[in-house]
Order: sequence, then structure tokens, then C-alpha cells
Amino acid sequence: MATGSVENSEYRLLLIIESRALPVSYVSRTLRVIQAAVREVARGVGGGDAMFEGQPQPALLLDVSVLNGSEIEFSLYFADPADDTPMPELSTQAFEPFMEEFGFGELLKQMPQRGLWGRMARQTGSHRLQTEAARRLDELRVELRHFRKAVLMHRSRSITFDGDQMEIE
Repeated sequence: MATGSVENSEYRLLLIIESRALPVSYVSRTLRVIQAAVREVARGVGGGDAMFEGQPQPALLLDVSVLNGSEIEFSLYFADPADDTPMPELSTQAFEPFMEEFGFGELLKQMPQRGLWGRMARQTGSHRLQTEAARRLDELRVELRHFRKAVLMHRSRSITFDGDQMEIE
């Protein structure tokens, strides 16, 4: 899949999916789930809770591009709700932990793996989704698996879902 083509993508979260025969319900649900997950993670970062308590809250905006004629790129970022001015600092503060240590990447690393004969290997320790953010991130994992191929990217980090396989870079 292609990498981010949107100008100023350094602070944006990119979702790239194949564009052929997309069920509208999958796309719609994925965007709702990603919005809830990103906002939940953003509330947990320094100063984020205060920004999301009052009104108006920062808006999560979306730019859409078609790449190579076969992929759609959704480029998400936070913006000032008054004038849609991008908020690169808030976007980066939210998307880095979303992809990194206590976010989506870490949740995926903790998931049970398939064993040699296809059964799920037993997981050591308890795998409970202890926070609302973890629950939302798990919902996003389920939604992204509906697509033939989906890539979630922020800066140099990417998580690729390709059928039953997943790769974290």
C-alpha cells in the first residue's frame, strides 16, 4: 500500500484501505470507532482532558484522497472548531500514544496468537480491557479486520491488517 500523500501528514493519523467494493457499513462503523478511540486516547494525554471537557471541543477532521486508483487514504487530524485550523500539537500528542506504548500497538502485541495448528494459543496473564481507551482500541482492531487490507499510520509507525495477518512496524 502507498504511504501518506497528504501535505503536512507528519502530525496526521492515516488510514489506508482498498477502494474496490467497500461495504458502506464497514467504512461508516470504522470511522465512528476510530473517532471514539482517538478521542479517548487524547483525553488521557497531558492537558487533553481539559481540552475535551469544555465546549466547543477540538474537532477531529478528515481529508480523503484516492491513491493509485485502488486505495483510499483517510487523513485524520484535530482542528480548532471555530475555524478548522489544524492543531498539529494536539494531533501529535494524541496520535503518538495511540500508536505507541499504551495505545493500539501495545494492545495488539498483547493479543493471543494462533498456534501451529490454527488454534488460539493460550495467553499468559490476564488480558482484560481495563480502560475505556483499551476497549475502544480493541473495537477498532475488530473493525479493521473487515477490510481486505488496511494500514494505520502515524509518522514512522504503521500497523497493517492483511487478511488474518497483522504487521506492526
